[in-house]
Amino acid sequence: MKKRYVLIFLISFIAFTFIIVSGAYYYLGKFNSDKELFDEIVRINPELKPPDAENYNIVNVLFMGIDEARSDSMILARYNKEDDIVAMISIPRDTRVEIANYGYDKINSAVARKEGIPLAMDTVSKLLDIPVHYYVELDFKGMEKIIDIVGGVELDVPQDMYYPDPTQNLYINIKKGKQILDGKNSVDFVRYRSGYPDQDLGRIRAQQNFIKAFIKKITSPKILPKAFNVLSAISQCVRTNMEEKEIAYYSIKLKDLNSDNIKMYTLPGEALYINRISYYVYDEQKLREMNNEIEEELGIQKSAGESLQNIAN
Repeated sequence: MKKRYVLIFLISFIAFTFIIVSGAYYYLGKFNSDKELFDEIVRINPELKPPDAENYNIVNVLFMGIDEARSDSMILARYNKEDDIVAMISIPRDTRVEIANYGYDKINSAVARKEGIPLAMDTVSKLLDIPVHYYVELDFKGMEKIIDIVGGVELDVPQDMYYPDPTQNLYINIKKGKQILDGKNSVDFVRYRSGYPDQDLGRIRAQQNFIKAFIKKITSPKILPKAFNVLSAISQCVRTNMEEKEIAYYSIKLKDLNSDNIKMYTLPGEALYINRISYYVYDEQKLREMNNEIEEELGIQKSAGESLQNIAN
């Protein structure tokens, strides 16, 4: 197993900032330090410009972790700003999709093209048939430190996890059962894949469980004294196209987010070999059914004479 960038910790990073919004701009500005590159790509490729989220009730954010120039993990979060409901869609990295101007390939290769993150956002947008307004990208560095700062994450590990790989100086050894995982074991937990019968899908389920446990931990009042330390660590490993005021806005909105209002989904499909290459091939019919379920969950209603696209997004 290669070192992976773990996007799981990204899903809740905004929640930290509500505690100290008035003094957080020093850190928030670092989150979009790559914005000039993002804007330049969009200037050259205007068709990749994401829509302005200001007039949308449902805001869609693509969370990515990058592994050797490719996105190792993807989660699309759909957030209802009025009702504070979140739907998270995990997208297997080997999902076979059509990438604009490049043909069919694995979805994790989109970000490795010269159009980079804007192309990845466009690809996910076309896959799910919804606009993608923002991205949040995670660098692996500092993630263990963040978990250690907050005091670890309590989780019920479903099975013994053992994976030694001396060539990468990697040694995963986590016992089954309820426990508090420190930074290293938290990263190992979400990286672990080889022991699941269904490989990536098993890993996705583990990631989803970790997200809920992490959100519960970082929204605890006990984290308040550690907020600046956490922000400092996150600012070193997170990039986004959100402006400081947008990060602050969503931070305030999400401060009272109830974990019961977070629903997890996984892109439906199956692993197949095409031309001797392993892909995850999504099921179009089941994807439509999943999207309908998510829209109902988010409270999206279709009025007479109006298109669902115009209302929902």
